[in-house]
Amino acid sequence: MRWLLTSWGSHGDLHPFLSLGQALIARGHSVTLVGHPDWGAETEIAGLRFVSTGEPSRDDFIRANPEVLSMKWGGLVSLRTLVHKAIVPSFDYYMEALLAEAPGHDVMVAHHFTFPAPVVAEMKDIPFATVSLAPGVVPSAFTLPGSNFGRAGQDFFSRLWNRFIWSAGQRISRSMVDPVVNRLRARHGLGPAYDVVFEAHSRVLNLQLYSRHFASPPSDWSDEKKIAGFCFYDPPGEKGLTPETVDFLENGTPPVLFTLGSTAVQNPGSFYQSAVEVLDSLGLRGILLVGSESNRPPNLPETILAVPYAPYGLLMPRVRAVAHQCGIGTLSHAIRAGVPSLACPFAFDQPNNARRLEALGVAEVILPQQHTPQDMGPALHHLLAGNASMRSQRLGEQIRAEDGPARACEILEETFSR
Repeated sequence: MRWLLTSWGSHGDLHPFLSLGQALIARGHSVTLVGHPDWGAETEIAGLRFVSTGEPSRDDFIRANPEVLSMKWGGLVSLRTLVHKAIVPSFDYYMEALLAEAPGHDVMVAHHFTFPAPVVAEMKDIPFATVSLAPGVVPSAFTLPGSNFGRAGQDFFSRLWNRFIWSAGQRISRSMVDPVVNRLRARHGLGPAYDVVFEAHSRVLNLQLYSRHFASPPSDWSDEKKIAGFCFYDPPGEKGLTPETVDFLENGTPPVLFTLGSTAVQNPGSFYQSAVEVLDSLGLRGILLVGSESNRPPNLPETILAVPYAPYGLLMPRVRAVAHQCGIGTLSHAIRAGVPSLACPFAFDQPNNARRLEALGVAEVILPQQHTPQDMGPALHHLLAGNASMRSQRLGEQIRAEDGPARACEILEETFSR
């Protein structure tokens, strides 16, 4: 079969699609991925045919729009900024690329935030699946939305509260996002859609690319929502750890890793400077993945190494714990490595991801206003002194025993081959 994949967002949103595409190709299918031009080289290295949307670079988006990481009004300021400053400007680019490619493919598989994808699927009458990369984007009485920092209770009154939070968030997101998506639909002769952020997923298949050991399916989900597992992407031929990093790892106790993925690292605030003070106060070694050189704290001691980047799959199994933003990509590598997390969520789905790690007993959660040595230090000490490391090892074994890409392919084939 001929599969048309399309995603939107950061590298954390791209990598599961590359993993899925490689698995489909290994099973004899042909695969094309439509996405941002910045993804072209990496997609082709992965062995997938790439079609660029041709849109401008987003390299400076977070720095130019820091409010996208704001949790003001429960994350709604972040959502509004993301939609109007990043997603809507990409609509026409995605429409043009997907309209050109859809007739040559049998099925389209799209990230749930690629809003033009269902428009094209309807126009071209092509079977369509949506993909959710984190559990906080699918409503349920047993959970809370991704941007909510609360803990979702399971008793009767807690479920009423959960429904209320979901309902309030959905009402506001509909007022923000539905009008702009429906203007796009109207331009192409289609009727309006409803609740496009949370409910406009495919009614045939809404594929969940994370592990049920991280988030089990709620009992009130409809049948088209199916969990496959994490789809890890370890780039072929990726260069190993630098000699400097290897030397640091081999000449001392396992360090604590501090990283902010590919998005929050563009506006880290006090995160890295706080990391230095925390490590010093606890007498721990550390590695900082700082991205830009401008994020490097000055005058680092010999017990702390700062590097722009290191492959998670090689580095995380060799550290004692990971302090991170709880983006689903970074999070998945941490739990696969079997190490506990100092969860420091910023925005998007990160707060809900952090609370799920906490509920599993493998993390301590630090709120955005607590990225200070006074808050991070005691939390890291408690994390390392308790049972989180042992629980993380058990969870890592469960995650490593799964084959998310293979299961995702089986679900896709079972759903669409007939």
